Amino acid sequence: MKKVLCDKASRKHTYIMALSITMVMFLILVSITSVASSEDIKNSDSNNAFNFNKSGNISVHILAINDFHGQLEPPSYDAGGAEYLTTYIKKFKSENPNTIVVSAGDNIGASPLISAHFHDEPTIKALSMMGFDFSAVGNHELDKGLDELMRIQYGGCHPDGCLGNSSFEGAHFQYLAANIVNNSTNDLVFPAYAVTYVHGVPIGFIGIALESTPMTVSKFAVKGLKFLNETETINKYVKELKDNKGVKNIVVLIHNGGYSQDRKSLNNTLLDHNSSKSMHISDVVNNTDRSVAVFITGHTHQAYNALINGSLVTQADAQGKVLTDIDLVISNETHAVIEKKARNIIVSRDVPKDSGVAGLVMRYKSLVAPIADKVIGSIKGNFTAETNEAGESTLGDLIADAQLYYTHNLSYGCADVAFTDPEGIRSDLNLSGSERQSNVTYGQVFSVQPFGNKLVTMTLNVTQIKDLLENQLHYSDNKSSTLQVSKGFGYTWNKSAPVGDRINISGIMINGTSIDPNNPSYHVTMDSFMAEKAISILEADNMINESSLDGMNVTALDDVNVTANYFSHSKAMNPEPGNRIAVVE
Repeated sequence: MKKVLCDKASRKHTYIMALSITMVMFLILVSITSVASSEDIKNSDSNNAFNFNKSGNISVHILAINDFHGQLEPPSYDAGGAEYLTTYIKKFKSENPNTIVVSAGDNIGASPLISAHFHDEPTIKALSMMGFDFSAVGNHELDKGLDELMRIQYGGCHPDGCLGNSSFEGAHFQYLAANIVNNSTNDLVFPAYAVTYVHGVPIGFIGIALESTPMTVSKFAVKGLKFLNETETINKYVKELKDNKGVKNIVVLIHNGGYSQDRKSLNNTLLDHNSSKSMHISDVVNNTDRSVAVFITGHTHQAYNALINGSLVTQADAQGKVLTDIDLVISNETHAVIEKKARNIIVSRDVPKDSGVAGLVMRYKSLVAPIADKVIGSIKGNFTAETNEAGESTLGDLIADAQLYYTHNLSYGCADVAFTDPEGIRSDLNLSGSERQSNVTYGQVFSVQPFGNKLVTMTLNVTQIKDLLENQLHYSDNKSSTLQVSKGFGYTWNKSAPVGDRINISGIMINGTSIDPNNPSYHVTMDSFMAEKAISILEADNMINESSLDGMNVTALDDVNVTANYFSHSKAMNPEPGNRIAVVE
């Protein structure tokens, strides 16, 4: 039998007490042989499943995903889809019941309409049906605040009401977060870890949230929460597990990751240690107790399978397109890991759909269809988030134009320009097949902008505008962070110039004229999340104080509906040539 224990601090939480019986009922034993392809899953022999290998040691099997983001339907790739992912997981578990299924976070949030319209309850139901055991808390789990995540974990009706006549029952798996604490009480909001026993041998799973979560979600969503240092927290609970629980085998589920050197490979053995985008996972691993056997990572949407400082470090891309298959061999005598290996597997669609999850997806798809399938406009070319050398994208241009169109009137601030954060663009708008013109549905636009942020128009002077533009250009190789700008606004940045001095004010243009350094009142539109970041940047640079922004205009519509409104008032759209932002050496 496999037993699960959570840390003492977590057991004080009433939500944890309410869930403990449910957890014991669904957690299962672990172990399975490695598989590599869809042919393996279809043709493998269930008699090959094992609990012990030939030497009498214990074989433990872990299946992992990350950054699912509510992708119940297959994304626009040749892989993924909840009903196919379920088939893979259930097949592996049927061959060997000794399997643990985990996630490195961001199961929900930034989700397509089929999940987001129902407050991501369909995704949690699907993952529960797949038999997930544990998950780290990703930053997007907190998009709607801690109270909503608690409801996702433990059940209950959303404030908007229940779907049908029944209350949402919550996740059948446990969220773990060792480094999220209540700022006023210093108590953990979720268990730090769980301990699973396999044939009497304990295995510890520690959950770690992204330390910089407050920088990636609305400050109101994480108000009252503190996010502790990832490495220090891991070391703290590794010591507790080893010294107090007798746990020698530890797996970390962490919503932080690295960047692959080769995006075409699913099993990169080397990671890009020079990436400037974020703290690299190798920095965490190299400074963590070497008792950690495996780091299952997320957040960066990469696929890799590396060995760093003696630990396996894995990530399974995103959206359920890839499944990580991990095998651990544990000594029956010392109870320590003596062998470990991992493989990333494409979740192909040449296997049967799981009927249960397929039925769930079909139910919610039919419920949301009248909204999702509504045609709102058309396009005559592909609008993508892929940037040119200067950092500009056709889809970024379109969204910025839509936001300026809506806020240019007096009611919403009489905007002069709109800035769009490219990290908020989550999918492309492409022509269908070989068609020269394709309809665009509301569901497609929602997939592009799934966050539902309001628009904010604030008054900024030239120096403040330059500071915001400079802030995005800290890294000359990181074009994906470049703010997208609306039609009529343009600027040039110098890639070889020092950080903070890459843009000349005289080169910032509005409608073909250099921006006036003596004009204190340019009206700039951004979505509410980006506006919060802008205020933080300007405050840190002593260029603004929050009280001076009391007169900000906030739209009634959120960003996705602003874009939908733009489509409905426009003819079939062609991509812009991408000449608003220029770069020089």
